[in-house]
Amino acid sequence: MTGGVAAVRSSDAVARAADFVHGPALSDALRALAAQEPDRVYLKDAGAPVTAAELLLRVQLMVEQLRSRGVTADSRVALSLPVGCDHVVSIFALLELGALWIPLNTQLIGTPLAHQLADSGATHIIADPAAALTQDPAVRDEGCAADFAGALSHPVRFVVLIGRHRSQQEAEDRAGACLLMYTSGTTGPPKGALVTETMLRAAVLGALEVSAPVAGDVFFVWEPLFHIGGAQVVFLPLFAEVSLALVSRFSASRFWSDVRAYDATHIHYLGGVLQILLQLPVDPLERDNRVRVAWGAGATPEVQTACRERFAFALHECYGMTEASSIVTVNADDQEGGVGLPLPWVEVAIREHSGAQQTGQAPESVGEIVVRGLIDGLVTPGYLGNADATAKIRDGEWFRTGDLGFLDAAGRLHFSGRASDSIRVRGENISAWQIESVFGLHPAIDRCAVIGVDAAVGEQEMVLCYTVDSEASVTPQEILDWGSTQLAKFQIPRYARRLETMPLTPSQRVAKHKLPHTLEGATARAR
Repeated sequence: MTGGVAAVRSSDAVARAADFVHGPALSDALRALAAQEPDRVYLKDAGAPVTAAELLLRVQLMVEQLRSRGVTADSRVALSLPVGCDHVVSIFALLELGALWIPLNTQLIGTPLAHQLADSGATHIIADPAAALTQDPAVRDEGCAADFAGALSHPVRFVVLIGRHRSQQEAEDRAGACLLMYTSGTTGPPKGALVTETMLRAAVLGALEVSAPVAGDVFFVWEPLFHIGGAQVVFLPLFAEVSLALVSRFSASRFWSDVRAYDATHIHYLGGVLQILLQLPVDPLERDNRVRVAWGAGATPEVQTACRERFAFALHECYGMTEASSIVTVNADDQEGGVGLPLPWVEVAIREHSGAQQTGQAPESVGEIVVRGLIDGLVTPGYLGNADATAKIRDGEWFRTGDLGFLDAAGRLHFSGRASDSIRVRGENISAWQIESVFGLHPAIDRCAVIGVDAAVGEQEMVLCYTVDSEASVTPQEILDWGSTQLAKFQIPRYARRLETMPLTPSQRVAKHKLPHTLEGATARAR
């Protein structure tokens, strides 16, 4: 291990952070806020304000109705809901009940959906009728509509999946977690990372550090709540005098008009969101608004510079992951600072990594980023039911991120890429393995591999490379069309390329580094 760096810190700073992350339960914090400031606007949902007192009342109604349907602290409840007040109410209700909260991407269908439901041991689902899973036969056949009598503003679908009694061992595998958040599945099936309330509170504290809010600020929330980046924002008004402006999804065409209509001061970015905004025609509204800070992860130095010049807001970049309480480092508008300094309660080091590409400011020090908390409970207890995967992320007291980077002379972390086999497309970390597993089931495909190539907008585009049986006459477009019936929209490659032979390693694995990493000769999926 080399280059261990902790941020400049005092024992008082670490102690204050410890008091925060080991503080009262989040559901208790909502009750306290509703008692002290009942009329404070907690959020706006499609423009309609919801006060702290109103939010608490709806949460209490939801708790009663979930209890009446058998949801207890032993239940595992999947949420497949769009961004909105109903989603926030459901989250707080599950925390109050002590049930395990399992966020689901609303687009999931088929095998990927079945994996997450089976792996998590989900006992119930709360889903919007528009969610893709409500049309999945395996779910629909088990489903029963439920009337939540005013707890939620729209009808939802409440599905009982499993009615069996859990063994003591199964009950204990949660390891005290309140949230099960699935990884993108870069080296195998997506894994359920166990997240405790301590970790959630630490994520909130990190979000407060990177966003630097002041009283009266408004956070524009478009990001899906099945990401830790969105989930942590739900709790910000509990600990700062801010409110949330919720919109159901990201819309480039409406972005600046929505930001101005909500009087937002903060926008959160993931992946290629900033690049998408930069691609838009110049709009007077992009400066005629109250946005002071854009915060998030994944902005290259070039994108940061372009945004500062065009939009005139500060960029606060951070680095982190679900398994380590979301946020590890913060760069508050330092153009040379990479992803920033470690938070005062976190230490970062570089683990020697023989496969690291030797590039950047300090090439000899590029390696795997590892982190550890200086407060108990900041790193995940592990992955649900997956002891082998849990063991792989542990290096003594350090957490292995699987990411590459280096530390500069000032102790700032610089991100160099992912060591794992994942593809980043418009803010989504997408598992190549999972997509290959589905396309490998196509009757005409012999072997296939999914790779990422540089995209004009966002980080990468996916290309499906495949070989077919000698007698097959299927076209690349037909292959992609078939995939659209098996996968969520964001999981479908944009391009496909048929190969005559697939390069293989001695162990018969696809040698992806030998595949053509360009779009030349690839067929684009019809929109």
